[in-house]
Amino acid sequence: MRWVVFSLILLAIPVVALGDYEILKANYADPFLVEIDSMPRIDSLPVDRAEDGIDWIRIPLPEPCVNGLGGKTFIMVRRGIEEKILIFFEGGGACADYSTCKPLLCTNIRDCRPLIGIGSVVALESNYHFLSLYYRGGIFDVKNPKNPFRNWTIIFVPYNTGDLHMGNRVVKYLENGDSKVIYHVGYVNAIVALRYASQKDWEKIVIAGSSAGGYATILHAYSAFKIFGKPIVAINDAGPGIMPSKNSIFQIDEVMERWGTVQNFPEGALKHFIGKDPIYAVEFVLEECRECIYGLLEDQKDFIIGTVFSGYCPSDFRARLLEVTGKIRENFSEQFCRFMPAGYQHTTLTGGLLYPLQKDRFYHEELKGYKPYSWVNEILMARCVDVS
Repeated sequence: MRWVVFSLILLAIPVVALGDYEILKANYADPFLVEIDSMPRIDSLPVDRAEDGIDWIRIPLPEPCVNGLGGKTFIMVRRGIEEKILIFFEGGGACADYSTCKPLLCTNIRDCRPLIGIGSVVALESNYHFLSLYYRGGIFDVKNPKNPFRNWTIIFVPYNTGDLHMGNRVVKYLENGDSKVIYHVGYVNAIVALRYASQKDWEKIVIAGSSAGGYATILHAYSAFKIFGKPIVAINDAGPGIMPSKNSIFQIDEVMERWGTVQNFPEGALKHFIGKDPIYAVEFVLEECRECIYGLLEDQKDFIIGTVFSGYCPSDFRARLLEVTGKIRENFSEQFCRFMPAGYQHTTLTGGLLYPLQKDRFYHEELKGYKPYSWVNEILMARCVDVS
C-alpha cells in the first residue's frame, strides 16, 4: 500500500528545477576500509526453515554507515540451507533537494517537518519491524515451493539514503532560509553489505533490487563481481536506467553530482553511460565478466518510472526502453535478457506494486509461456531467455 500512496502523491509534483544545495563532504567514506569484524558471521546465525515463512535477523551496519538523516542503520539477513546467496537492494523513490527529500514514511516527526508538502523518497530512516513484516511476497515468500530462492541465504539492504544506493556525499539542501542535511551514502552501505556477504565461497551469487534497488544493480553488478571474485547474476526489477525526458525534475547529470555517484563507478564504465542512458553501464561488467548474466524485469509502460519520475508519456517511454535495451541485447545476447510485459505496472520481484491486494506478480504474471519465477530459474541455469 505504501507504493500506491506514493505513486498518487507523486502525480501532484510540479515539474520545476531542483533547489539549492551545498556539499558538506564530497567523499563521505571509503567503504572498503570500514571494519566489519563486529558483525556476526553468517554461519553463526540460526538456519531459517522455509516451511513457516521468512524470519529476518537484524544486523547493525558498523560506523560510518548511516541512514539519510545520519542515524544508525542495518541490514536484514535470513540464513538458508543451501550454499547460495541473494543480496537484495530495497526500492523507494529518490530525492535531490529540500522539497523532494521529505520522507513519506516519517519515523521522526521533527525531521519530516513541515508536515504539509510532499517528497519523492519513501524513507530516510528504516524501521526493522515494518520491513520484516512488509517483505513477505515474491522472492521473500519462502513457503512457496516455486520460489527459486526458497532455501537460499538472503541479505536485504534497506533503502534510506535517497540516492539509488549509489551515493557517497553529504549535502545540505536549502529552501527559503531553511536547510536540512542529507547523507546520500547508499554506496557506502551497499559495499559494506556486499563485503559482509562475501565471507563465504558461495556456489551461486545473485544480486537483485526493485525500483531504486533495481537501479542499484547497474553499479553493484560490477561491485559484486569484484568483491566476490567470481561470476554473478544480477536481476534488475523496474530500475531500467533510461535517460529521463526534459520534463523530469531528475536529470541524471545533476542528481549524480548531488549524490556523489560518478566517483563510485569504475573508470572503464564511464565511457558506456556518461551522456547516455545509465543502463549502458552494465555493458562494462558484461565485458569484464563473460560468465555474468544481467536480467531486466520491466513493464514497457511502467507508469512510476516512465511517467512520474522520467517525464515520458507511456508510448515514448516504451519506445526508448525497447530501443536502448534492444541494443544491449544485440551486443550481449547470451548475457543480457529481458522479461517485459506490455503493461503499466511497477515492480515484480516483491509481489508487485499492489501486493498483497493483487495476486503475486512473481508467480502469476505470464508472458509467452514464462512466469517471472520460471524466467528467473532459466537465468539461474545460465539460460538468458529474452521475453518481450
